[in-house]
Amino acid sequence: MSKTDTSGTTDMTSAFAFADATPIYVKLVMLFRGNIESGIWPVGENIPPLQTLADDLGVSRATVRQAMSFLEEEGIIQGVRGRGTMVLAKPKGRLWLPVADNWPDMVLQSEQVEAEWAEIEKPLWEPDLSDFTDGKLVDAYHVLRRVLSQNGVPYLVGTSYIDQRIADAVGTEAFAKQPLFDILDPYLAHIDQSVRIDAADAETAYLIDIPLNAPTVVVRRAGLNAQGEIVYQGEGILRGDFVRVERDLA
Repeated sequence: MSKTDTSGTTDMTSAFAFADATPIYVKLVMLFRGNIESGIWPVGENIPPLQTLADDLGVSRATVRQAMSFLEEEGIIQGVRGRGTMVLAKPKGRLWLPVADNWPDMVLQSEQVEAEWAEIEKPLWEPDLSDFTDGKLVDAYHVLRRVLSQNGVPYLVGTSYIDQRIADAVGTEAFAKQPLFDILDPYLAHIDQSVRIDAADAETAYLIDIPLNAPTVVVRRAGLNAQGEIVYQGEGILRGDFVRVERDLA
């Protein structure tokens, strides 16, 4: 790796400080965001040309362009044909999204995401007596399907099954107006969660803009009421490159 020489616009030596399994374009996104956050690439000024960055980093121009597209979607850079690419603003926050492992964090995350409804042509799975819960199924479930985004980048396809009695009590329009876990909070006495690694099928790849068979993180949750009934089951398929699982082991 080399550094941009006399321009002082960027330090490339930390570009590949991530785990080897992290896709190269993700490493570049994090590096470029860091350059903007730190002021190496100042707001209002142009960043180095794509070819210069590609040469300095030893990667293809297409890979650099792919990383830049995420920053453009985030609204922090803008390319103008014939005039280069300008920094518009500093990033609003972190791009990584941790998988919540407690109820308060789940409620907080549900209040911060942007959601779009997805068509339900067929359920991808049905509520079941999962390995990670001892609850009892209820008679009927209301199905919701959404694509969630952060900073304009789609990162999750979520399918939720909610006890039909809850849907009837709150009205189905409530799910479009309130965060899901805010609605469920009064009805839940316990919630279980499992996490596994999988690969994106064609539909998931299309909905969250990732390659077919790209790594995904699948989060399954089951919420039980005080009577031990499973009043909520959900499956979230998250793009693996922008999501991490955090756990305090102390």
